[in-house]
Amino acid sequence: MLRNLVRLYLVIAALVVASILVVNYGFPHLFAGQFAKAVRSGFNGESFMLNRLLSGRSPAEQEALLAQLRAAAPERYSRPVQTLEQLPPSVREQLAQHRVGWEITGSKCCVVYVKLDDGGLVQVRSLADLPMVEVVAYALVFSTILAAVCIWLIPHWRDLEKLRLAAARFGGGKLDARVGLSGRSSIRQLSSHFDRMADRIGKLIHAQRDMVNAVSHELRTPLSRLEFGLDILQHHAQDPATENRILGLRKDVEELEALVAELLTLGMLEHDRQGVFTETVALPEFLRDTCGLTAEALAVGKLELRCSVDAQLATVVTEARTLARAYSNLVRNAAQHANSVIRVRAEPAAPDAWTLVVEDDGAGIPEAERERVFESFYRLDQSRDRATGGYGLGLSIVKKIVARHGGSIRVGSSELGGAMFVMRFPLRQLPP
Repeated sequence: MLRNLVRLYLVIAALVVASILVVNYGFPHLFAGQFAKAVRSGFNGESFMLNRLLSGRSPAEQEALLAQLRAAAPERYSRPVQTLEQLPPSVREQLAQHRVGWEITGSKCCVVYVKLDDGGLVQVRSLADLPMVEVVAYALVFSTILAAVCIWLIPHWRDLEKLRLAAARFGGGKLDARVGLSGRSSIRQLSSHFDRMADRIGKLIHAQRDMVNAVSHELRTPLSRLEFGLDILQHHAQDPATENRILGLRKDVEELEALVAELLTLGMLEHDRQGVFTETVALPEFLRDTCGLTAEALAVGKLELRCSVDAQLATVVTEARTLARAYSNLVRNAAQHANSVIRVRAEPAAPDAWTLVVEDDGAGIPEAERERVFESFYRLDQSRDRATGGYGLGLSIVKKIVARHGGSIRVGSSELGGAMFVMRFPLRQLPP
């Protein structure tokens, strides 16, 4: 908003300067007749007095009298440098008709010529330059303009700032954010439209969340029945073919259970956004025990998990349950794409922050896809087959957990050649 105010003021100031220049330097040309008439009206009396004083006297006497006049009015009376024949034709015409002529000099000081009866010329300056007065006058003008702009703009600025903050809060997930401007606001209609839109979007999102949570909970009962039925069928299976089919069905049921668990986790994170940070964990042991991969799984995948923790981060205060979930999701995701190495690093990022980095030596993530990988149900093209597993919820859960901890997450390229996920968390202390 400050940028808009400065831009508006500069535009107005530029237009005012342009208008001043036009008035001072353009009007004498545009309205030359009116200016000439005003000059004659203002200087006819002075022309008469100069003629009575100087005409019929010798040049020496005239110079002596002009010197006395200059002493009384410095720089007002002088002999022109140009002769009558050297003056512009318009000035000569005015002198011939009215004995008073004026010349446009491109400044506020109008140069007036008075023709004496003996043919001589006297130059009269109408006004001396007053630079300091002009500076003060222009400063007053532009200050008044700035005050007027501020008086007019501040109420709009205040209301637009409220609208911006409400939109930012709403976009950040606070669905109860509203503008709530008074009826006298100039953008009341816009804020009313925003509030109505926010009401409808909030109701739709709440309805969607409630539906997903309700369906997820309801699915658990039939899934349990299916598992129970499959156990009975497997117990009474008479041939290996039937048993293999039952094992395949059991795997499908397990995938559905995993999906339901992910959905319930998302619902929990949406409804409970504030974490409880009262646990002190030994970070090296925590990262080793909660990576989500067993030694057997690493051996089968021919993977090496390297973990390093800075000495300053021997212990951290966190919410261990959700941090373990985010960390294990990233490690398992790295295991699906790594060729041979997964590297985990915990290190200080600032006096009040630390980072947890998970990277691999796989194919990496294209730069155009790096923001979308955190969207729910979004998966890269190469991971849309059932062999890799997953439903596109793991990274979305990670992002929500990191936000729950008051941190941030980004994805980039690793020195190993694959993807690098960097989680940044604030350093916390236990409450006294």
